[in-house]
Amino acid sequence: MDPRELIARFHLPQLLSFFSLSSLQSSYNNTSTLILLASTLLCTIILYTIAKMFGSGSQNEFPIEGQTVVITGGSDGMGKAVALELAARGANVVVVARTVSKLVTTVDEMKANVANIFKQRLHYISADLTDPAECERVIAEVTTWNSGAAPDIVWCCAGFCRPGYFVDVPIQDHRQQMDTIYWTAANIAHATLRNWLTPIAPSGQMKTTRRHLIFTCSTLAFVPIAGYSPYSPAKAAIRSLSDTLSQEIEMYNGAYTQRHRSDAPAADVKIHTIFPMGILSPGFDNEQRTKPELTKKLEEADKPQTPSEVAKISISALERGDYLITTNVVGSIMKGTALGPSPKNSIVRDTMLSWLSNLVFLQVIPDLRSKTFAWGKQNGIPGSTPGSTPDS
Repeated sequence: MDPRELIARFHLPQLLSFFSLSSLQSSYNNTSTLILLASTLLCTIILYTIAKMFGSGSQNEFPIEGQTVVITGGSDGMGKAVALELAARGANVVVVARTVSKLVTTVDEMKANVANIFKQRLHYISADLTDPAECERVIAEVTTWNSGAAPDIVWCCAGFCRPGYFVDVPIQDHRQQMDTIYWTAANIAHATLRNWLTPIAPSGQMKTTRRHLIFTCSTLAFVPIAGYSPYSPAKAAIRSLSDTLSQEIEMYNGAYTQRHRSDAPAADVKIHTIFPMGILSPGFDNEQRTKPELTKKLEEADKPQTPSEVAKISISALERGDYLITTNVVGSIMKGTALGPSPKNSIVRDTMLSWLSNLVFLQVIPDLRSKTFAWGKQNGIPGSTPGSTPDS
C-alpha cells in the first residue's frame, strides 16, 4: 500500500466519525488528546511503511486459473460475487445453495463472464447445508463431476443475519441462526477435510497444488454491537473453529512433506477467514427490517461495501497468503483489538496494528456502552414503556 493512500485511509476525523465517539470527539479540541492521537497515527504510518519494506514477496499464494472451487451460499450476495469473480479469473466453479432458480441465474451470469468458455466448467448443487449428510453429498458430487478429483478450494459463504435484542428474539431463532451460520460452515468444512485428508498411498500420489478452505465471518466476531446477539456468537464460533483448524491442519501438512509415507494426504491445506463489515445485498436489506434502531445508531457511520468490492479485496488478500482478512481499514482496526493468539498475517504489521487499535478502543467500548445506557434512559424498554420509541 502506498504510504499516501494509508495516510488518506487513516484520516483522523473520518476515523473518529466512523465510531461515533462523542466522548472522544468532544475532547478533540483538547490539545493533549489531539497530540496523543496524532502521534499514534504518525508512528503507526511510519512503522507500517517500515514493516511493508520487510513484507512478503510478490508470489501468488492463491492461484485461481484452472482450479475447481466450491462456494456455499453462492447464489446471492458475497457468495455470488465471489463466484463471478473467480469464474472471470479462470476457475471452474460450483455454487451451492437451496434455491434452484437463484443458482441457475448465477450460473448463467458466470457463463457470460468466464475467462475461457471452452475450458472452464460451471455447475450448481441445491442442498440444505444444515444437514451433515447433504454436505457429504455435495463434496462427493463435486468430486465425481470433477473427474474424480477433489475440489481445490472450498469457500463458505452461507448464512443470514436477523438482528434483535437477546430477550426479544425467540430462542428457536437464536438456534436457527447458529445452525445456518456456524453449522453450515462446520458441516461443509468437516466433509471437505475428511475428503482432503484421507491418506493416499505413495503409488497414488500425484502433483497437487495447495488446497484452501475459506470461512466467511464478520467483524462482529471482534467487536460486539448491541442488537446482534442472535448473530455475532455464531461468527465468533467460526473464528474459533478457524483458529483451531489452522493449528490442527499442520499435523497433516507435516505428514504431506513425507509423501513416501502411506498415511500422507494428497495435498497440504491452508485455512483462511474473511471478516467483512456491512455488505450491500438482499440479505442486508432484510437485516435492516428487523435491526433495532439503537443498533443502527451505534453503527450509523458504517459504510457498507458492495459484494464485488468485498470479493476482490478478499481475493487479493488470499493471493498474499493472509490468514485473517478484513476488507477495509476500520475492520482492520477492529481486528487489531482481538488478534490474541491467532496466527498473524505479518508479525510486525499486526503488532503495530494491535497497538493502534487498543489505543483507539480505550474510548470506543465505553462510548458504545454509554450510548446504549443513554438510549435506555431516554426511550425505556422497547415496545413496553408508554411514550417510548419502538426499536423495531
